[in-house]
Amino acid sequence: MENKTLGQMIGKCIDNFAITNDSEDKVQIKLTFDYSTASDNEIKSWLNGNRRIALQRPARAMSKVELNDLNDTIIMAIDAGKKVKTRQEKVNSYIAMGLPEGVAIMAVDNPMKFKEVMDNMEVQKEVEEEVEVEVQE
Repeated sequence: MENKTLGQMIGKCIDNFAITNDSEDKVQIKLTFDYSTASDNEIKSWLNGNRRIALQRPARAMSKVELNDLNDTIIMAIDAGKKVKTRQEKVNSYIAMGLPEGVAIMAVDNPMKFKEVMDNMEVQKEVEEEVEVEVQE
């Protein structure tokens, strides 16, 4: 199996949207964007540009200190347009859900490791439930 670029995997995407020109004429158009010849770096750059614009809207309400505190944080792409939480706010949210502080910090600082740990805990829970059922029978 050959390795495909992101552009080749995405292929063609149809988009319907309105464009308003300088004369204030608004036109609804349907276009097909073909990503098949775009490099991985081009697509990543476009994605980050889109998320950066989405992030700028809620970030305008943040203080300079809060903005500086965002340095080196991980922002889930789907959350970029939502109110930006500081690292500590994120940690506190997980603690409020009942996670121990160390696990909450892992969830914020290393979401992939957190997911792996949680997935392993779910598998362990399923095994324990199966053993419990067998013991009762």
